[in-house]
Amino acid sequence: MEIKLIPLTSLLVNTENPRYEMVSSQQEAIRLMIEDQKDKLAKLAEDILNNGLNPSDLIMVTPYEKNESQFVVLEGNRRIVALKLLNNPSLILEKHKSLYRKFKQLSEIFIKNPIVEIPCIIFSDEKESYKWIKLKHTGENDGIGTVSWDAQQKARFEERMEGKAKYSLQVIEFLKNQNNVEEDIKKRLKEVPLSSLQRLLSDPDVRGAIGIEIENGKVVTNLEPNEVIKPLKRIINDLLREDFTVKQIYYKDDRLNYIESFTKNDIPNKTKTLKQKWELISSPPFDKIKDEKVTVKQKSKPISTKRKTLIPKSCIIPISSPRVNNIYRELKDLDLDNFCNAGAVLFRVFIELSVDAFIEKYKLPINVDNDKLYKKVQVVSEYLEKNGLLDKNKLKGIRTSVSNPNSIMSINSFHSFVHNRFFAPIANDLKLAWDNIEPFIITLWNQI
Repeated sequence: MEIKLIPLTSLLVNTENPRYEMVSSQQEAIRLMIEDQKDKLAKLAEDILNNGLNPSDLIMVTPYEKNESQFVVLEGNRRIVALKLLNNPSLILEKHKSLYRKFKQLSEIFIKNPIVEIPCIIFSDEKESYKWIKLKHTGENDGIGTVSWDAQQKARFEERMEGKAKYSLQVIEFLKNQNNVEEDIKKRLKEVPLSSLQRLLSDPDVRGAIGIEIENGKVVTNLEPNEVIKPLKRIINDLLREDFTVKQIYYKDDRLNYIESFTKNDIPNKTKTLKQKWELISSPPFDKIKDEKVTVKQKSKPISTKRKTLIPKSCIIPISSPRVNNIYRELKDLDLDNFCNAGAVLFRVFIELSVDAFIEKYKLPINVDNDKLYKKVQVVSEYLEKNGLLDKNKLKGIRTSVSNPNSIMSINSFHSFVHNRFFAPIANDLKLAWDNIEPFIITLWNQI
């Protein structure tokens, strides 16, 4: 064997190419390749123009027995045909007009800096090449051939070489490094279909539900690691199930229905926050994280005028009462801009039924049938604060809403929605009201 630069004009396309039946001429061999490969040849030619020939994959040739100055291509026939078409697009028959036009345009670029000689490896005996050609084209061969990368390995290469870190790979690496993720899950992380995981993590409503965000391509959160792990383990376990298919999360509605199926144990407690956001791929040790835990003041959230529903799609609440759960789902689907009156009344019902369910669960000293809503909220709020379930900052929204007579959520306002034909609710006001009480409602149902 020897490596040598050989003129393109001296390279013959193999008339006995294993891709096809044997043919009798160069012209037939090239036309057969064109018929089979079509646009793939144009893409290959364009890549050669942009990047050159792959230096790690040399063309294999053997001397042509009828002419010592010519060589038959044993491996690399597609590349040689692409180069010959760049050099002479007229080799393409009239019936392939589109392909001809593409090569004509590419040829105009090629002739400005043509590839005249090709680095080739010459086998004096054609049989010497068979082993290497077979290894290249017949798969892994128990590890002797080329072992293909799986999706995670490809993603890892892109991250290291091209600076592209897929959200899915960041999550996989995070789970691998967590002490409280079971070993059997860690062992199977390499089997997780990255495309399905990426589909879920690319959905902002899914991210909102599981407590993560994307900043500059990095997956970040301000939750404690244990809370982030909860939904991620549920997702990983589902994706690893044999009966789970991408159809279950393919469309937006599918993904929303999927996260609604999460149980209380799958949903992060969003009150367990750290003092700042952290990246999943560079999370600090658990002991340091615990030391940094602080009580975070409730920040006012800007109203989302874009969302059409009272309750955001990303808000997931595991509600055990069938009737209340139905109301909750209706409030997540009801277009508040078009059905504001219905939404306001249903909102009021949802709040009171939620509070009543908590009072009954913990047998709090108040009558659910006779006492006013603001009194019920007062008793429940005191219980939550006293037992460390919510701090006063997160309770401020609900307390202010029900006690302030001018609030959209005051008893007077809700009565007016029902009984005063001149008093109408405003969609944005209702959305803001929900934003202010969301931590309170979530905590209630997490504890019921």
